[in-house]
Amino acid sequence: MENRYHQCNNLDGAFTVQRGALPKGAVLLVDDVVDSAWTLTLAAALLRQAGTAAVYPFALATTSAK
Repeated sequence: MENRYHQCNNLDGAFTVQRGALPKGAVLLVDDVVDSAWTLTLAAALLRQAGTAAVYPFALATTSAK
């Protein structure tokens, strides 16, 4: 998983959204550790496509040295 294409492709089909279970307002999306941020990116995109008003990503930690 050394490049973004492989990191993103690795998550293809990993997440689904149950449309009836979504709140009408904004969603706080929490991840324990962020490395490439593709998990947050794809999960947020699926939630937005399913009709969530807004998605606010939050990570408890990062592996980045930035």
